[in-house]
Amino acid sequence: MEFEWLGPRIADETIELVLVFNEEGSILYGNQTAAAKLEYDRDKLTKCSMSQIFRQDFPNSPDGFITFVKKSMKGVKEMAMYRSNNSCFSVNVRIFPEDGIDAYLLLAEDISAQKNMNMRIRDLKERESENNRARNEFTANVTHELRTPVNGIKGHVLELVEEITDPDHKKTLDIVLSCCDNMLTIINDILDFAKLESGKFVIDEKPFDFHEMMDKVIATHSAAVNKKELHMSVDIDEKIPHKLIGDELRLTQILNNLLSNAIKFTMVGYVNVVAGMTRRVNDEVELFFMVRDSGIGISQKEQDRLFQSFSQVDASITRRFGGTGLGLAITKQLVELMHGDIHVESEKGKGSAFSFSVKLKSEQISDDKQSQVYVNWSEYMKEGEKDNVDRLMQFGEAENKAELKKRMDKLVLSIEMGAWDKAELLASTIKTLVESGGDDLKRQELRMEMAIRKSNYDKSMDMYGKLKDAITEKIGDLWDSE
Repeated sequence: MEFEWLGPRIADETIELVLVFNEEGSILYGNQTAAAKLEYDRDKLTKCSMSQIFRQDFPNSPDGFITFVKKSMKGVKEMAMYRSNNSCFSVNVRIFPEDGIDAYLLLAEDISAQKNMNMRIRDLKERESENNRARNEFTANVTHELRTPVNGIKGHVLELVEEITDPDHKKTLDIVLSCCDNMLTIINDILDFAKLESGKFVIDEKPFDFHEMMDKVIATHSAAVNKKELHMSVDIDEKIPHKLIGDELRLTQILNNLLSNAIKFTMVGYVNVVAGMTRRVNDEVELFFMVRDSGIGISQKEQDRLFQSFSQVDASITRRFGGTGLGLAITKQLVELMHGDIHVESEKGKGSAFSFSVKLKSEQISDDKQSQVYVNWSEYMKEGEKDNVDRLMQFGEAENKAELKKRMDKLVLSIEMGAWDKAELLASTIKTLVESGGDDLKRQELRMEMAIRKSNYDKSMDMYGKLKDAITEKIGDLWDSE
């Protein structure tokens, strides 16, 4: 049985353009797809030459044509095929010689749609890039202009604070100052983000004293730590040179972002800061930092979007703690600009550990020209402290009872003195300490907290007494040892 009909039928059904031509460049055969794409009758197509169809690519003379085919048409070539109306479209061309006869097979794939799509994508990307540039410039200009009125308000309020003696008025002015500081923080975050996104952010490398910088960072957050009565420890590697060259302002910003988050999201327990040197080669120093806390923690699923712009792990966190969601995104980009990286290890309800590395220069070049590798600080963990925090959070444990007694004593004193802000903060920490004590204790604590928020002395003292009795009923009198 013969299948001579099979070849032409397959050729006509394929989506590729199929042409057969001889060494003079005359077209001997064209499939149905080629005729349709080139807008020729099939009979007229076989009267055309290859130089007519590929007028930009193939030479017109017979000798030049076949020489070009043999020498230059190896592999896939992008060419332009011309229609009968003189319009053209792009194709990928492959040519195969037919054994034993004066003929060549050409297969052409129409890539005009793909090229048009690529051009549209490129245009869209360029337009998006231009829009982003304009948006970032607008954001930078607006946030820069916002600083002036906010600083103006803050300046006038500071003058009023010095003149006013009434405690209630002073408290109101303190709230205004706090709002101004929060607004400036948000403005600075947005301005930094706009600069980073537009590629205009430059690391300013200057000499600075590393240990003095760390002292300032810790001092900046000591008031917030003391206010929440957290345990804070600081471990700084003595091998870190005092005089370094780098962007002190941005390194401080990174540490401040991580520390402020650690304090903000920790109600009870500790905040731990570690600074170590992992490598030194000639004048280059690689430093490692870790900020650990016993706060609310982050689940593994939520960690994936932690460093994304305008993202916080939970919408309820934004309502409860505030913030733009830009802090960690900015921190990550600043760390990368200093040739480092940042990581997080965390578990929901069991605290977080943010670690990052940066590369700086030392003013004093090391005598040892070889790489000096120091302790792997990324494995630095205070397991003992973590165990203590676990016991602190477990209602009825000795550490929990001691901390609960201390907070309860300070709470009743704050209520009696009318220090309602302090009392509300203490009530929040007590809620954390009784979390594992059962729903009845949590409800009792919530009633007390609501009374404190309303600055209701009688109700607050009554609820305090009831919570104290409920705790005593569960784990005994906290004040037995007195």
